[in-house]
Amino acid sequence: MSLLAACGAPGRTVQTVDPFAAAPAGENEVRLHVRNLRFHDARLFVVTLGRRRLLGTVTGKRDAAFSIPFDLDQPVHLEIDVLTGPRCTTPTLEVSPGETLELLISDDMERGWSCSSR
Repeated sequence: MSLLAACGAPGRTVQTVDPFAAAPAGENEVRLHVRNLRFHDARLFVVTLGRRRLLGTVTGKRDAAFSIPFDLDQPVHLEIDVLTGPRCTTPTLEVSPGETLELLISDDMERGWSCSSR
């Protein structure tokens, strides 16, 4: 927590920052950049503290970017559901609002993550 103090001469306006005010747009989110190297589309989900939320779909052989609304520092993992392929989960990540994550969906992602077939 930060403590702000200000001094000013009479007749001058002193501007203070309210530490409890809502943060500007972009500070309460985590950005996710995804590169899908597979031919098939992949649906992405973010899982936090018992919540599973659809982020969107990354077309095969394309890149995409997502913003994840984020209020508190908390561990997350990403779930990747590849069309006609496996459903994989990344390891748990400790992230904070304002951070940027990069995700590579490779042809052999089953080797490094927890995956299940359909």
